Amino acid sequence: MADTTIQTTSVGEAIHAHHQEILDTLREHVAAIVAGEGHANPSALLAFLKGDLLPHAQGEEAHLYPAVDPLVKAHGTATATMMIDHEYITSYIDRIANVMDVTRALRSADSAGGHARQANLSTLQRLCLQLEAVLVAHLDKEERVYIPLLEMYLSKEEQQRILSGMHEASRTAPSDSTFPPQETWLDVRAIAPRQRHETIFDTFNALRSGHAFVLVNDHDPKPLYYQFKAEFEGLFTWTYLEQGPETWQLRIVRV
Repeated sequence: MADTTIQTTSVGEAIHAHHQEILDTLREHVAAIVAGEGHANPSALLAFLKGDLLPHAQGEEAHLYPAVDPLVKAHGTATATMMIDHEYITSYIDRIANVMDVTRALRSADSAGGHARQANLSTLQRLCLQLEAVLVAHLDKEERVYIPLLEMYLSKEEQQRILSGMHEASRTAPSDSTFPPQETWLDVRAIAPRQRHETIFDTFNALRSGHAFVLVNDHDPKPLYYQFKAEFEGLFTWTYLEQGPETWQLRIVRV
């Protein structure tokens, strides 16, 4: 029988690599379907979901979670994953707020083209759908796991104290104006190549000083960098976040 042991310097690295492979495959399918491209293959997507993603989840429940559960009890925090959910929720809200800022700027900018407005709208739609998915799962976990434990093991008075504290925290939460400038994402992979640079420049021109956007592309936009350097010398920063081989992401900040 062949040796199926995974040879790696770290189990964590192996799990992370597999997670990244799953995400990359899913994103490729989703991007093709959303863009309505000819090579979109919903049947292949479903085969991947049933043949790869579900078995991955089942493997975690059968082997990883039973090993992690006592470790969390002994060394971790049971609510840590829920607080990570809150980090994602906060990030989505910040990014949606920034997209709305860009939307208002594009509406008031006579030079802004329709492609930039459509790209910005598509980004807003994607962020809202992603936030909805995270929030639905997060609230369901709270109601299926945490709330029954509170009702079963805490007194009515303690339950009420918790509820009152949550209401007070909501009442005294900072206003939107206290949030720092955030960045939006501009995925141009679904835009015709001849329209991409116009969309990118319109998005940059709509930014206020200190604001940024993350550009997602299917190739290294090095020629675009030289265009920025020629037209906006000293007015932007350009930082790569991911460099291929299939996806390039970079943060462009208006100084």
